[in-house]
Amino acid sequence: MTVAAPLSLPTSTRCAVCGAEDFTPVRDEPGGFTLCECQRCGVWAVSPRPSIEHLRSFYDEDYYAPWRREAVARRRMWRRRLRFLRGVPRGRLVDIGCAEGAFLEVARQVGFEVVGTELSPHGAASTALRLGIPVHCGELASAQFATGSFSVVTLWHVLEHMVRPEETLAEARRILEPGGRLVVAVPNRRCPVFGAAYRVARGEPLHLYHPDDREQHLHHWEPRSLRAALDHHGFEEVAVAPDPCALGVAKGAVDLLGRLHTVMAREPRTAAMVAVGRPRGGKP
Repeated sequence: MTVAAPLSLPTSTRCAVCGAEDFTPVRDEPGGFTLCECQRCGVWAVSPRPSIEHLRSFYDEDYYAPWRREAVARRRMWRRRLRFLRGVPRGRLVDIGCAEGAFLEVARQVGFEVVGTELSPHGAASTALRLGIPVHCGELASAQFATGSFSVVTLWHVLEHMVRPEETLAEARRILEPGGRLVVAVPNRRCPVFGAAYRVARGEPLHLYHPDDREQHLHHWEPRSLRAALDHHGFEEVAVAPDPCALGVAKGAVDLLGRLHTVMAREPRTAAMVAVGRPRGGKP
């Protein structure tokens, strides 16, 4: 039986990504929630937003169990993702939403000094203990990192879960050094192949939000809205590309078809995408 989430009703209709106040309802989701589209940046947002306390309750030790069963494949995935850091000096790197620290481990092996943040007490504690590194338990802003203290900030499929993504992007801009890099990976709602595959496999249309979902996605992105979000928060030279995160044969096939569609559309049509940008005005 579905249990209604504790709600944190927004005090205004302002977009949490770009600040616009022009939303249009797109579709209803289970549990009395509605997806609304920002008419400026194109992001879809869940309304009303669940509270951070509700979200934190999902990330206990059991949440990470499926990932452990895929440990070998996931390690290969993290190594593939290192391509987005080619040419970046091996300075300090902070991974926002680091979970159990798999990416931080790989990044440290190639020369980065690594730090993490994680909303889950279990994830933060286990990563700090296993890797022997500082991991802040909580939102990025509450870590109070020094201005310009990181060469890389990464958010691997984290931004879509956040109640206030605008605060995270603004804080990421502040803590990056001139010429640093922000790397953001999110699901891509403009992936027709994934939507069709889901309908075939499950016999129903893809839903984007349910208060009982293991993955609580509060914002839904496409290439245009992701670029707009980074531009609005002070990033430039933003490049958006497919995220090489597919695991297993079925997801690999969906990813391959999405990449073929990407070539035709000239922008990512895969199930996930990665944006890389640098602070505006920073040195190259």
